Formats: sequence, structure tokens, C-alpha cells
Amino acid sequence: LDTEGDQIIEIGAQKWHNGKVLATFESFVKPTMELTPEITTITGITDEMLTDQPQIEEVLPKFLQFIKDTILVAHNAEFDMAMLRNTCLRQNITLSWPAFCTLKMARVFLSDLENKKLDTLAEHYGLSFEARHRSVGDVKVTTDVLSAMLSEHPDLKSWQDFEPFKVHS
Repeated sequence: LDTEGDQIIEIGAQKWHNGKVLATFESFVKPTMELTPEITTITGITDEMLTDQPQIEEVLPKFLQFIKDTILVAHNAEFDMAMLRNTCLRQNITLSWPAFCTLKMARVFLSDLENKKLDTLAEHYGLSFEARHRSVGDVKVTTDVLSAMLSEHPDLKSWQDFEPFKVHS
């Protein structure tokens, strides 16, 4: 939960084009510290699940290769990008990547909702999670939320239209 001090324990993404999944990347990551009970409660991930997993030095280059030439989308992307950026810095990698945020979009387009949490948006659009607070589980719902918002706002067509929702990395 601390983007500067904590470590990535699971990372995932999907490549999409014209509404279809082209590829999926997901991996657990063995941290150098024990998980807190809070993280295990939130994610369902335990220290035992990470024991035989690769460390970030092995996973990060593969992930960066996977996302090469893409635009990233996340819900609360500022958190995700800060976590990724700080992880990269610890590996002496400079990260500068285009990303935009469905949370920022929801704040503009769904102002009537009580809050803009991913769970709230999923409920608003009638979506369900395969696995909440897990990399690809959240990715799938975020993608569906994005698709729903885009269908309600067909005027969003070019990268410039998304500038207000950009996360600066």
C-alpha cells in the first residue's frame, strides 16, 4: 500500500485491440519481506503462495517487454504507476509510460455515484470480478468499465481526448 517502500507481489496486464484480448501477462512476485496481514486480507495472497515465485528482477523485464508500445489503463492509475515507477527505479530502470485512469474518467462522467471505487463502478455496470484485488481480475473489470464509459461517450476518439485522464509518470 506504500508505493515507495512496499514491493509488487503480483503483476498483470492484458493487451486489447478492438474489444478483443490479444495477450495476457500475469505473475506472482516473491518479495524480500513478509506480507502484512492487511495485504493478505485484501488480496488473498499469502507468503506461502509466493515462496517459489520469481523475484522482481526476473519478472519486471518480461512485464516491460509485454507492455512495450502500449498505452496503459488502470483504475487509480496514479497508485499503480507510482508502484511500477518506484519498482523500476530500484532496478535502475527509468519508466516513462503513457497511462490513463478510469478513476479520473469516473469522477468526470459518473459524478452522481456515491464513490468511484472499482467495486462501485462494477456494480453500476452490472459487472463481477473473477478475483478482486488480483492483477488480471481487476484488469478485466477495469477494461469492462472503460468499455462501458466509452460507449456512453463516443466523442472520446483520440489520445488528445483522453488528456484530462492521463497519469503523469
